[in-house]
Amino acid sequence: MQDEKKIHRYRLSEGKHWIEVRVKTAQQLFDSRDPAPFHVRDLDDDFVEYIISAARECPRAIPLKIVIYIDEAEKIELPLDSIRDAIHTFLTYQADRQNGDLKSFMKRAQVFLMIGLAILAICLAISQNIPKLQPPGVFGIFREGIIIFGWVSIWKPLELILYDWYPFYEKLRFYRKLLVSEIQIQFLTK
Repeated sequence: MQDEKKIHRYRLSEGKHWIEVRVKTAQQLFDSRDPAPFHVRDLDDDFVEYIISAARECPRAIPLKIVIYIDEAEKIELPLDSIRDAIHTFLTYQADRQNGDLKSFMKRAQVFLMIGLAILAICLAISQNIPKLQPPGVFGIFREGIIIFGWVSIWKPLELILYDWYPFYEKLRFYRKLLVSEIQIQFLTK
């Protein structure tokens, strides 16, 4: 019953979840420490974190609309299209970067797996050359220890390949969803 009446923090209008942000000036959307030209400047960390957090809360199947309200009385040095382009450029860069991070993570995990498999093969070969005495004694314990060490050597690489890649993919998915989102900017007049 509670799930049916779940209240969403973000307005649903025009078939899209609206993520609304209000700032005093357009410059607040951008990182003031970044000396790059405006159209390739980094977005403000708080703004980006808010947008990503909001995208996570909204269902994946429903498109997003980012609505930015700017309290400036008049459209000064930053035209609407240049603000949209700057946001799109930043999101494209972040998506490309996240995609590259995911690829390098998977390559590293594969290298670790190859190393782990080589160690496992060596450990199994060594264990086969240790005599099987009755009762096992020290040689039996050493033999079993080498086998366990071999299997443990592939534990972390398998964990990386099976589970640890997902946070990279999830962040990439949110950037891609934000990239296709409509961005509406409204200058509020006083």
